Amino acid sequence: MFVEGDLWKEQRRFALHQFRNLGFGKRSHEAVVHDETRALLQEIRKAEGSITLWEMLGVSNLIILWAVMGGKRLERSDDRLWDLVVRLNSVFRAGDISGGLVQSFPFIRHFLPKDHRFNVVNDGFRLVNDYIKEAIDEHRKELDPNDPRDFIDLYLIEMDKQKDSRDTTFEEVQLLASCSDIFAAGTETGSATVSFAILLMTLYPEVMAKVQKELDEVVGRSRLPSIEDRSKLPYTEATLNEVFRFRGAAPVTVPHKAMKDAILQGSRIPAETMVIVNLYSVMMDLEYWSDPHTFRPERFLNPDGTLRKDERLIPFGKGRRACLGESLARMTSFILFTSLAQHFNFTLDPSVPVPNTEGKSGFTLGPPEFKVFTKERL
Repeated sequence: MFVEGDLWKEQRRFALHQFRNLGFGKRSHEAVVHDETRALLQEIRKAEGSITLWEMLGVSNLIILWAVMGGKRLERSDDRLWDLVVRLNSVFRAGDISGGLVQSFPFIRHFLPKDHRFNVVNDGFRLVNDYIKEAIDEHRKELDPNDPRDFIDLYLIEMDKQKDSRDTTFEEVQLLASCSDIFAAGTETGSATVSFAILLMTLYPEVMAKVQKELDEVVGRSRLPSIEDRSKLPYTEATLNEVFRFRGAAPVTVPHKAMKDAILQGSRIPAETMVIVNLYSVMMDLEYWSDPHTFRPERFLNPDGTLRKDERLIPFGKGRRACLGESLARMTSFILFTSLAQHFNFTLDPSVPVPNTEGKSGFTLGPPEFKVFTKERL
């Protein structure tokens, strides 16, 4: 995520290639998403009173991601997973995309209190790294080069192939960094998107009713929605697109730097300048969208009711640095959201203050604190 040059090119190329082979975001991985969706639905059914949905969704996204990275299905009953989700949420809310004051004056980190956002972020990522390091050690002990099970196995095999190369970028520290980036960012942003979607459905029940009507007509109630259904669910797809536009999990991209002097729209950008792409400014552009602060799925529909694509919808970034996990994120968000809408009606718990739909900023944009009551659709 934070590297450049040949190291970035080689690592991204390898990750994309291997994730595609492992079914990342494809039909072959859909069974994993469906299994976890069923577990989530069952957990919601058993819950008493109102629920905090983002925690449940965070565990679901973590389990779905780990199936590709770590090769086995984790259990929702594992308390360590719930702790990881809570800590990751704290990390992403405490983070500052620009690096904050410590970025400019690194020495002050020695004088910060334990609860300062800098220490919250470091402690949280240390917890994630410890979890992944344990998994890497286990994979190394059980590794069968002729039968790789997941991304970690494939990376360890590549490390062994290149162990005698002086220029190799395949080292354990890089494996740990790659897994940590995908694991942490994928878990938090995925749960944020679907949490925002359900929150908006409680505030716009007429939209939820249209989504549910379309799901009933196309999918029914006897099976879970599939990625093959997406082309037959234009209003549902438009609703998710509007969620991505209205409250995208990444208002700005990960910071990078200009590799050389450049001129952009008349402005000079010197080499080494930190560069951050403002996705929010594109997806909330008043001149282009006319009413960007209105939640309106119809903006992504053609007059004949078919889905309208728009090049200004770029919640995963644009260009060579676009989010590596976009295909899986879109598939997971679609299946989780449609399955929840298919099986439940949601209403806000009035005992919790009315949530601010602007969300909570940090490294990414997270949903506000809210609880919902669920009622199974019969």
